[in-house]
Amino acid sequence: MSTLFSVIIPIYRDWGRLALCLAALERQTLPLDRFEILIANNEPDGKFPLAHIPSNARIVHQPRPGSYAARNAAVAAAQGEYLAFTDSDCIPDPKWMANGLAALRANPGARVTGPIAIFREAGSSYYAFLYDLHTAFPQSTYVSHGQCPTANLLVEKRIWEKVGPFDECFSGGDTLWSQRAQKIGVPLMFDEKVAVGHPARRSVADILKKGRRVAGSMAKDRRAPPYRFFFGRLKPPRPSKLPFDRNRLGLRDWLALFLIFWTKGAVEAVEFGSVYVGLKLPNRM
Repeated sequence: MSTLFSVIIPIYRDWGRLALCLAALERQTLPLDRFEILIANNEPDGKFPLAHIPSNARIVHQPRPGSYAARNAAVAAAQGEYLAFTDSDCIPDPKWMANGLAALRANPGARVTGPIAIFREAGSSYYAFLYDLHTAFPQSTYVSHGQCPTANLLVEKRIWEKVGPFDECFSGGDTLWSQRAQKIGVPLMFDEKVAVGHPARRSVADILKKGRRVAGSMAKDRRAPPYRFFFGRLKPPRPSKLPFDRNRLGLRDWLALFLIFWTKGAVEAVEFGSVYVGLKLPNRM
């Protein structure tokens, strides 16, 4: 029986969450013999500490740093008619692939995405969760611009090949790929039933860390006007432009999110400027 899906999961030192993701894939309603799981191991030395992986999974080692380099290596080894991209920290719904297959067949030649639901892990920061709940993965906005993250992207392999591989940057490769797909007329369909869960960052420090990584990658690849980016991130955000509602949150929570948002902008400005002028290399993590 032919392989319908190749599930692509890049991994770099997130083994506990990967185990949970793989367990969720073992619970898919689509039979295990109809899909394969390609674990794109981005560990430089190829170490893989998990003792158990699903029977339909295999490991593709890509020592070149970056999740998009890892995804490209896995796609090159994929045997499925369709590609299903998710992340090592995601928990796909049990019907993720079955519903995705129905959506792909109903919309030949299209990309398919769906909700990315933010959940809070035990012991994680309340304010990190609250921040991500309001800012992470605004799918309605992304889809309106023809974009979706690789946390939840399904596409025919032939369409992926038509668009071409991901840009092998540290951050933002999914946006660049979406822009190319949109430019050549590959539609993007949103289906509420094609769902994955995604944990909020565990701490405010993790939010700032991601901001640094994104800003550094943008500076390295010259993907933003330097002065506009630098000074735009440094200045205090206008309350009316923030993605959270003061009236619904309450003053204390709103102020906390305001300060996180502003601090993140300042951190991004410093990182962007430092990488842009060559004082440092962009962060991998």
